[in-house]
Amino acid sequence: MSAREIRPDLLERLQIASETLANAELEVARTILADPDWVSRSSIKALAAKAGVSEPTVIRLARKLGCSGYSDFKLRLAEDLVVTRMFLSPDALVRNSQPASIAERMYEAATRTMTEAMAMLNEKAFENAVKLLSKARRVQCFGVGGSSAIMAQEAENRLFRLGVAVQACADPYKSRMIAAIMAPEDVLLCFSATGKPVSVIDSAEIARANGVKVIAVTPAGSALSEVADVTLAVSVFNDEVYFNLPSPTRYAQLYLLDCLAAAMAVELGPHSFQNLKNIRRTLSGLHGTMKFQPIGD
Repeated sequence: MSAREIRPDLLERLQIASETLANAELEVARTILADPDWVSRSSIKALAAKAGVSEPTVIRLARKLGCSGYSDFKLRLAEDLVVTRMFLSPDALVRNSQPASIAERMYEAATRTMTEAMAMLNEKAFENAVKLLSKARRVQCFGVGGSSAIMAQEAENRLFRLGVAVQACADPYKSRMIAAIMAPEDVLLCFSATGKPVSVIDSAEIARANGVKVIAVTPAGSALSEVADVTLAVSVFNDEVYFNLPSPTRYAQLYLLDCLAAAMAVELGPHSFQNLKNIRRTLSGLHGTMKFQPIGD
């Protein structure tokens, strides 16, 4: 199977296979489909007894589904059930189908996440990050995947207006190349909601080998935080995830980025003030001046 193909989960494959299964294996399939949660927690002996078949029959079915044995089948089933609950749960779909309900849930998620992000902010780490970024010759911002890649781009958007030489990159190959030519006067700012992407971790290690300071907006104790000089800890706020709601972690990431940008503007002093003033004047030439006109945020 090509790495680009999306393999159906075990339950889907089991439903398809049921059309051609023999009697004994069909009983096992029906038992699994009737209560997959129970099966994911049960022994092969318990499943065989409930289906009224022998244990070798259970193993044969597991192997037909591409598993090495029953233990492998249980592990894959448990993993698939996590996704199934998130994307296919009728209860979740009903609870989140009304616009008013969605708006309320998003508001609650955003405010809760911001409050928790503020509570876990380490002042010393924050101050160190601001000083490193403000003194950097150049700032590189890395992130891959969803919100982290966008956050790296947003970091570039926020910092260039302060007069900072900054560049964002979400390409794993290019990130490694950029890290390889960074110098000790540069700073690498990494975003990762999990702290697990190998490409970001590798890039951070390459940069550090060149004497570059690495700042990571990522969960404390994660693999990325272990290779960072400064970690601005942000948890993965996914206590209740549904297929149609975005992860609230991005609110925490954006909160920390806004804090960094605002503090850097003060740290950089007159230089950043003049840059912001020039940007405001330039934008005013397009559509006049307003008292609370933004500067491109």
